[in-house]
Amino acid sequence: MTRVVRFERFGGPDVLHVVDEPAADPGPGQVRVTVRAAGITTGESAAREGALAELYPGAFPGSEGAEFAGVVTAVGPGGAFEVGEEVLGWSERRAAHAEAVVVPGTHLVRKPADLPWEVAGSLYVAGVAAHACVCAVGVRDGDAVVVDGATTDVGSFAVQLARLCGARVVGVAAVEHHDWLHAHGCDAVAPAADPAVLARRVRELTPRVDALVDTTGADLPPLTGALDVAPERAVSTVEVEAAVEFGGAPAPTATRRAEVLAELAQLVAGGRLHVPIAGAYPLADVRAAAAAAERPGRHGRVVLLP
Repeated sequence: MTRVVRFERFGGPDVLHVVDEPAADPGPGQVRVTVRAAGITTGESAAREGALAELYPGAFPGSEGAEFAGVVTAVGPGGAFEVGEEVLGWSERRAAHAEAVVVPGTHLVRKPADLPWEVAGSLYVAGVAAHACVCAVGVRDGDAVVVDGATTDVGSFAVQLARLCGARVVGVAAVEHHDWLHAHGCDAVAPAADPAVLARRVRELTPRVDALVDTTGADLPPLTGALDVAPERAVSTVEVEAAVEFGGAPAPTATRRAEVLAELAQLVAGGRLHVPIAGAYPLADVRAAAAAAERPGRHGRVVLLP
């Protein structure tokens, strides 16, 4: 038996509960992983509340958990891993908020020894989405890049990945998060509802803006116009993040997800990429964990530790 997070109706964190279910055996090419950490994503809240039911229909009882890290405990025929290996990866069935999960071996990469479990388990969705968006706008050495929502889950990755490309980054975030941005080599400005006001704040720091990554779901044309950014060098992470987590329209670099995830894991293990953790909770406290993940202004990932 294994403990699994389930919900039987749409709603807030209070609909979540933990049940005992038989542990599944891996089929051909599949691997069973005992989960050591699993991130809680912003998309899971939307899906649980029913906001994505038309785009990504499912059935009750529902499950959660798109990203995880753990230890291989069983391998099906043709599996490429060995029992006892430490891995991280993703579940397209969104079933990783559990003590164990079964996924195709192609959805796993080996965990570097120096990568903490809570970071490994919260790396896939936001990290791969941010990587895809930085690639999509062609960030390169010497660029000036604005990241709107610079300390959201995706934004925290995007600012650092852009800096690793050699760009100067201006992060748009609440003032209480500016110290974190400065510590990671970024300039910072406070958000503004009016794109013209935001553009003036940015212009005080950089005379030009070459690329824009927005993580807030803002209307891009007014913002790109105010910042004088070419439309092809502006991207909203919202649709990309949804594609990474739920499937559907392929995101940039979608065919390289395992390769990108392995690259991100090495960057973190090598100290070149930092993943802030806002809180870690046992599986039994999934309701409290989900509420923490939905807290406005949160900076850092919320992780379950089954």
